[in-house]
Amino acid sequence: MPWHRKNWQNRRLPQDAEASATRPLRSPGRGNWGRGNLGWGNWGRGSFGQTFWLRLVLPRLLLLATLRGLNETLQLPVWLAVCIIGADGLILLWQLWRYHRRAEQHIRETGAMALSWGGYLLWLLLTLACVMLWWEMILLATRAPAAETFETQMRRERAARYVLEPDASGERLRFEGEITYGLTARLQALLATLPELREIELTSPGGHVYEARGAAQAIAAAGLETVASGECTSACTLLFIAGSRRRLAPGARLGFHGYGLAHAVHLPSYDIAAAEARDMDYVLSRGISRAFATRMFATPPRSMWYPDEATLRAAAVLRD
Repeated sequence: MPWHRKNWQNRRLPQDAEASATRPLRSPGRGNWGRGNLGWGNWGRGSFGQTFWLRLVLPRLLLLATLRGLNETLQLPVWLAVCIIGADGLILLWQLWRYHRRAEQHIRETGAMALSWGGYLLWLLLTLACVMLWWEMILLATRAPAAETFETQMRRERAARYVLEPDASGERLRFEGEITYGLTARLQALLATLPELREIELTSPGGHVYEARGAAQAIAAAGLETVASGECTSACTLLFIAGSRRRLAPGARLGFHGYGLAHAVHLPSYDIAAAEARDMDYVLSRGISRAFATRMFATPPRSMWYPDEATLRAAAVLRD
């Protein structure tokens, strides 16, 4: 080796030795952990507190809040609840393992154990909170449906006695079945959502007079035309008479009789004459002749009067 190169290297040796002496040693066998790196890929950058709170505790609190929200708002199917609990359990184990590794490093580097053991205690509390929310989720997922109230059951059973549905155009409504409690409310709700509705088809053996009065008022207020598409008898005729225009479909007919409510449901104190007089006024207000209305209510409750089309037209029951 030439003498000048050798002398140059000798001059550099003290500087290299000084730099080596001041360079921090790397912990063997720890990779990025020993460098104090805290990123997800380089775990440990920043203080032990930053690692603990920002990368571990805060995500766990967000997951706990999510689980709590799910339990309060939804009843998940069992399979979905099990999948969510399994996924969160794996995340929790990964977070515990990460914390354990970081706590070991903190103790090795500083010799302080208080913070590390305090962190273990907090993780124990967080784990208990997770277990409680998981258990609550399982209980909610396996809970039997709430018992149906009597009112709900009666409403459902009554609604099953008739069909009330619009056609595809939204201009025609079909009613078929018994006139029972709840019909007026459903009819009014449909009228509010179907501004193009202009006609209602009726096929019914009648039913509750009170409900028929309410439905008739709704039909009259909406200015609907009425069409008897099948047999429209008893209280159904109140709905039919409410139409702004009234007609019979081929093969349809109207059946009338007087009231028999007091005898049918054993209400001896009910004033049937007053009820008939009230509805008599309503029938007359719709343009029906008095002679027709008188015969209508004079027909015995157990009988049915089916007037022909000519009679209906003469009495202004049919009005095209």
